[in-house]
Amino acid sequence: MLNDVFHIMRDVNNQYKETGVTATKTGEAIHLPTVKQANVRVDVEGLDGDATLSIKFEESTDGVTFNEIGTFPIPDAHHGILFAKFQPYVRYELIVGGTDPNLNVELSF
Repeated sequence: MLNDVFHIMRDVNNQYKETGVTATKTGEAIHLPTVKQANVRVDVEGLDGDATLSIKFEESTDGVTFNEIGTFPIPDAHHGILFAKFQPYVRYELIVGGTDPNLNVELSF
């Protein structure tokens, strides 16, 4: 229920899709200059067997040098994350575990 409300009550301005993720992967720098808190909807296909996913978010003043905001485990196929950010750039790192994971991940900001 909470994830449904989380998804419905916002406008999606940025959407990022990563397909066939089998190992840890870092995304590109995302420019979010006026956003002081990030509201991210995460949709995952492939969390089967022992496959696991956590997402680390980092922020930056220049889009080059990043500092960690936090790491969030993704326990199910549809998950919401809300975190404060103080810099204009953010990026994500998909931390994948398990035997032969193959994930399709969509992040909507």
